[in-house]
Amino acid sequence: MNPAQHEGRHAAITVGADNQPIPRETQLAAYNAAFIELGLRFRWDAAMYEWLCGIECEKGRVARYIEEHHPHLLAAYDAAFLSGLIFEKKNEYLRAVGHLN
Repeated sequence: MNPAQHEGRHAAITVGADNQPIPRETQLAAYNAAFIELGLRFRWDAAMYEWLCGIECEKGRVARYIEEHHPHLLAAYDAAFLSGLIFEKKNEYLRAVGHLN
């Protein structure tokens, strides 16, 4: 099923340094920047991000995406390791654009 077809999913709210929600578009850009920086050949669109945000834990949503869409990576890397790297790079991006301290 196409992630865009899932109804009832709502993006989790990530709060920035100013205690305000970080816009979804900024969070999506942060994830995609992390993928590029790590040399990963995948990108999330808004529908995929919305679907994945139904998973509460950010690292868990990244691991789930890898397990479902890029399982070949799991032959060389642990899902928790990869999701941790992506999470850190995403947060570096958010710090660089002023959303996190």
